[in-house]
Amino acid sequence: MTDRTEYKHSWRDQLGTDMDKAKAILADKSISTTYLANITDISRYGVLNYRSGKTDIEKAAWTIVTKLARAYEVSWITTQIGDQQTEFVLFIKKLTEQLTIVGDQLENKDPAMADTIDLLKDMTISEITQLIVLFKNYQDD
Repeated sequence: MTDRTEYKHSWRDQLGTDMDKAKAILADKSISTTYLANITDISRYGVLNYRSGKTDIEKAAWTIVTKLARAYEVSWITTQIGDQQTEFVLFIKKLTEQLTIVGDQLENKDPAMADTIDLLKDMTISEITQLIVLFKNYQDD
């Protein structure tokens, strides 16, 4: 069985480092300071100071950088799927179910292929960029 714990490239890496993402979301003036403070659990005053440069984000605690980076990722995902969040979640559920069915059907006939299908399911479901591409393709058909 293949080691499923290591993937060479995470979708998070494709968006840059956590510091890159933290800087990007702080620079995005379309996201209000209050909203950013609420979703990151960083004080509004803290967000204002990072945004203005009064407090250097490069010297921030890593927990702050990580919270800002995750907020950036949420913003990026939302931009990608727009107002189709429900459809996206249902697509992920349907894709997972279909890959499970195929893997189960192959279990006795071709265990190696069944294992490969299971690995494909795990890899696809864990990579949001792949899911978004697949979802857009599914929506287009």
